[in-house]
Amino acid sequence: MSVLKDSIMKQAIVALCLAISLISYSCVSSAPPAPAQPAPAAAVEPDILSLIERGDTQGLQAMFKGKEQADKAGVDGRYPLHIAAAKGSTEMVELLLAMGASPDPKDKDGKTPLRYAVDAGIVPMARALIAKNASLFASDSGGVSPLDAIIAKSLAGAVLDRNSVSVRGPARETPLHKAVDRLSLESVRAMLAFDPELNARDASGRTPLDAAFAHPNNPASPAIAELLISRGATSSIDDFSYFVRAVRDTNYARTRFADGATVLHEALRFDHRGYLSFFLDRGVPVDAKSSSGSTALHDAMRTGRIEAARILLAKGADPNALDGGGNSPLHLALPGPGALTAMNLLLDSGAKPEAKDRSGNTALHLAVALGYPPAAISALIAKGAPVDYANAAGDTALFIAIRQRSAELTPLLVGSGGSVFVRNAKGESPLAIALNDGVEATELILRAAPKDIKDDAGDSPYHHVVRLNAVIATIATMRVLGLDPSARNAAGDSALHMAVRGNQAKLGEALLLAGANPLAPNVQGQSPLTLALSASDGLKPWFFVPSVMAAHDAEGNGPLHYAAGAGLVDGVRYLSGLGAKVDEANRDGRTPAMLSLRSDSVATLRALLALGADPAKRDLAGASALHLAVQWNARASLRLLAESGSSVDPQDYTGKTPLRYAVDRNDTVNAAYLLGRGAMALARDNAGETSLHASARLGDSAMTSLLISNAARLDARDDAGSTALLEALYAGKLSTAALLAEAGASIHAKDASGESPLSHAAKNGTAHLKAILNKATIGLTDSDGRSALRVILDTRSDLSMLSDALALGAPVDDRDAMGRSPLFIALARGRLDAAALLANAGADPFARDVEGATPAGLALGIGDSAVQALFAKHPDRSDQLGDSALHYAAAAGQEQGALSLLALGADKSRRNAAGETPADVARRRGHLKLAELLNAVK
Repeated sequence: MSVLKDSIMKQAIVALCLAISLISYSCVSSAPPAPAQPAPAAAVEPDILSLIERGDTQGLQAMFKGKEQADKAGVDGRYPLHIAAAKGSTEMVELLLAMGASPDPKDKDGKTPLRYAVDAGIVPMARALIAKNASLFASDSGGVSPLDAIIAKSLAGAVLDRNSVSVRGPARETPLHKAVDRLSLESVRAMLAFDPELNARDASGRTPLDAAFAHPNNPASPAIAELLISRGATSSIDDFSYFVRAVRDTNYARTRFADGATVLHEALRFDHRGYLSFFLDRGVPVDAKSSSGSTALHDAMRTGRIEAARILLAKGADPNALDGGGNSPLHLALPGPGALTAMNLLLDSGAKPEAKDRSGNTALHLAVALGYPPAAISALIAKGAPVDYANAAGDTALFIAIRQRSAELTPLLVGSGGSVFVRNAKGESPLAIALNDGVEATELILRAAPKDIKDDAGDSPYHHVVRLNAVIATIATMRVLGLDPSARNAAGDSALHMAVRGNQAKLGEALLLAGANPLAPNVQGQSPLTLALSASDGLKPWFFVPSVMAAHDAEGNGPLHYAAGAGLVDGVRYLSGLGAKVDEANRDGRTPAMLSLRSDSVATLRALLALGADPAKRDLAGASALHLAVQWNARASLRLLAESGSSVDPQDYTGKTPLRYAVDRNDTVNAAYLLGRGAMALARDNAGETSLHASARLGDSAMTSLLISNAARLDARDDAGSTALLEALYAGKLSTAALLAEAGASIHAKDASGESPLSHAAKNGTAHLKAILNKATIGLTDSDGRSALRVILDTRSDLSMLSDALALGAPVDDRDAMGRSPLFIALARGRLDAAALLANAGADPFARDVEGATPAGLALGIGDSAVQALFAKHPDRSDQLGDSALHYAAAAGQEQGALSLLALGADKSRRNAAGETPADVARRRGHLKLAELLNAVK
């Protein structure tokens, strides 16, 4: 009965397999779905259940012909196990296996049922198949095995067991080999739980640890290797012996190797980047140093391990750490492989381009010495590499470039600010090296230099050529490059000055040929030409080439002008002998004879006059040699010219004489000399001004006194009518104004605007008045009879001016041509304060003008305030006939005036010379009411 039941079950499975449509997949990660199978055209096998119910024994026997039915592939190439696995039926799979189905049939893609089970993630099914010896290593057409899929899906721990981890693949590899090759740490860890043979070797002799070491740049490799080593795995690969030792030592940061190398150094040495990252992640200090002081970054730069360097820098490696030799990583990178990439990496990470090694070399020194391309040098400079840092020998990068005659780097460094003048320990400069080397090197170093390049002393490259007595041809090279051959240093010397001093004829000739200016003066006023003429060892004939003789400066001065100006007698004669014209005028119209006056060289002037120079020549301003002698204080030459018979009063185009020049310069010595030679003190210029006017305006008392003593009159007027005294006051020069006033200059002389010295002084304060009012002038009146007080009143000056004038002794009752006194004018103009001041100073209130009017009468007519101004202090003051102010009021019938006087205390009983009282006068004049009033008042 049991046999029959088993047979029935087998038949059911076979029938089921034939009825299910098949689906094929090649993907490792999932089971393939089974597509529907189209109905066959032929008749299908009879249904097993029908056969049993019908009792069809023969039909059943036909269906069960043995296990070959379970291993028979369908039309799509799949076997019953595939279909059962695809259906996800572990029970069916187990039944098929139990009836003897082969565990490893392959579908058309080469996949086994185990692969289906793994792809579908059906662990029980996979374990059932593996238990029946299904192959872990059977690869599909894509080379993927069930074991690969197990590892990929992290199913090793769930699917495998102690037996299965010990099986071998076609290359004698174990599942552990496979897991390591796939770098699956999880799978390795899972397999190790089944105690596999750790040191099993595959057909190539590899152990699992060897397989791990085969991936040194993958971060999973060291983690797997660490795990294997910790379980006792071994390897025959020597390059990883450091790692094995480190794992066994357990303290990665403490482990040291030859020369004190750390695990970082060792990982870097073998370029094991995955292991480098592993150790850094485990806390090994990134800047740990070997015995020689190198960090791993130093070694990375030295060996060109750029990717390793990136890892180190990303972990914070110090790009400026110094090794035992004083080298930074940047120093070591430059000579190494991949240097440009390494350099940029370090600079971008903060490496200091200015850092020096023990020889004082910066990265720029090394890069130039190694011939790096311009782009690299520019990158260094752009990142802050100092162009002029010197090494221990004092050399900058430019020294190295010019010694190498680097056509690319030399101009680049100069153009980037590299100094061509800096000196090294030997006293050399890059420019000196180039100049001594010749034209090619000179062109290289100066091509990119500024055209006005100079050292700290102001010396140009031309100066250096002369100082070094360098290759002559370099002068022409510099000229072609646009450098100025006449450039001057701080002392004003050009290279030509130096060549003349050193009598370096060939260099001097080359400089002249290049266009050096032979006339440019230094700060001492010496030009190359004057040096060539005055050298202590004699004239320098080589200097006086045609271009020099034809040379003129911006002011039109030629060689003879310079020689004369420097007072070089022999030079003047020498140049004249070479054809120089003795009366050639410069742009100011000045001749060599005129310029000789600058140095007051009488000998030079005599020589020029002897050579035919005309002393009467005028410059463009009309100045004669005599004028210029005064202007330049050439006293000896002035005497020579004056004594030669020339007029001492020639006028320039503004009308000024030599004396006037002396006055303008406050030069009393030359002024006295010229006056002694008959110069006119009152010679007028084009504006009518005399020397006296100018001296008064300038305020030089000594000069003014000198001119006063030599002037025929003091009130000469200029074209504006001003006298010297008025000019002095206009300029505020009170000392010279006082001198002129004391000497008799008129204080009333008016200019064209009507201003006189007195009126101007009255408007400008006491000091001005005191300057011109003295015993001789205080009582003087003008042509209209106006006194000092009257002029002050006319200028409407304040009361203090009147007080000052009175204090100075001004007559109080001086009357003008109309007989009007200052008191009368003060009242007439309503200046009652001035009237009171004058009255109190004793001014006569009864002084009559030509019409008989008096200040008293005017005051009575004005009213009470005027009466008070005149008589407040002296109400009974009377005239020569004894008439008091009250008499005048009575005579005029001025009732109000009389009352005002009475209020001031006037005596109504006072009698005049005729014996009349004021009341008597009023009655006599018919002013009876006033007479009664005067009598009634007590």
